[in-house]
Amino acid sequence: MGGEPVTGGDPHPASAAGRDPHPADPPTLHRAPVSAPVPAPVPAPVRVPSPLWTLGLFRDELVTTFRRWRTIALLGVLAAVPILIGVAVKVETSGGSSAGGGGGEGPAFIAQITNNGLFLVFTGLAATLPFFLPMAIGVIAGDAIAGEANSGTLRYLLVAPAGRTRLLLTKYATTMTFCLVATLVVAVSAFAVGALLFPLGELTTISGTRITFAEGLGRALLIALVVAASLTGVAALGLFVSTLTNSGIAAMATTVGLLITVQILDQIPQLHALQPYFFSHYWLSFADLMRDPVYWDELVRNLELQALYAAVFGTAAWARFTTKDITA
Repeated sequence: MGGEPVTGGDPHPASAAGRDPHPADPPTLHRAPVSAPVPAPVPAPVRVPSPLWTLGLFRDELVTTFRRWRTIALLGVLAAVPILIGVAVKVETSGGSSAGGGGGEGPAFIAQITNNGLFLVFTGLAATLPFFLPMAIGVIAGDAIAGEANSGTLRYLLVAPAGRTRLLLTKYATTMTFCLVATLVVAVSAFAVGALLFPLGELTTISGTRITFAEGLGRALLIALVVAASLTGVAALGLFVSTLTNSGIAAMATTVGLLITVQILDQIPQLHALQPYFFSHYWLSFADLMRDPVYWDELVRNLELQALYAAVFGTAAWARFTTKDITA
């Protein structure tokens, strides 16, 4: 009754009685723990063969090729051809008769051997170029890839950081080295036999002019280089055939068979329109280097034709080998 009014009190005493003097923080959402970003996988570095490694592969190919008994036998046969020619000419002319006929191109160089033994070099190259030299190149080129596949070593060669393109180029370079060595074997053998059995001195060119022995020797070396370059088309063709099969014997036989076929077709008069495109058509044009002045037209055509064959069949060999399923 006379009490003072209650002021400033909590209008909700019940709620006040149960209130926590230290209210809890507002609830927070539960978030998944944030993990650190996973770095992208770094690709393994590609092993690029160094130039020294490439030279080592080329050296190993050369050693392997020239250590084979087959290669030694081929070089022995090539060296024997000018020896047989020189001995035959010496025996034939020992009674005072002349050897061979006149002219001056191809094997007709044989008529000049008795006057100057250096002509045996030209005769030996002219005698071996149509068949013996290309056959030897066909054997080496045909066995380059197919032989490795047949022996089961091709897959192991590709395990090394060589790559198919690099291996193919190495095989072709090895084949071209054999072309040069085989040609020089014929030339050196012929020069040695010619110097032993016949006189040496100034030479009479096909044009009838006289040149010194030193100049003639230089032309003989140039002729040997031209003959080696004339075999680049056969080497590329054989390498392409070698990529088509796993049998070295089949590749060698096919290459030599194609060589013989082209040689036959090049002698058929009815095919005169196609013959300038056969790789063997201008082979004997090296005789023009014995003219004074030198006739370059057919020599240039020969080198251009060989470059075309090398480009076409080299590209075909690369396309085939880089997509080939290597199982051996």
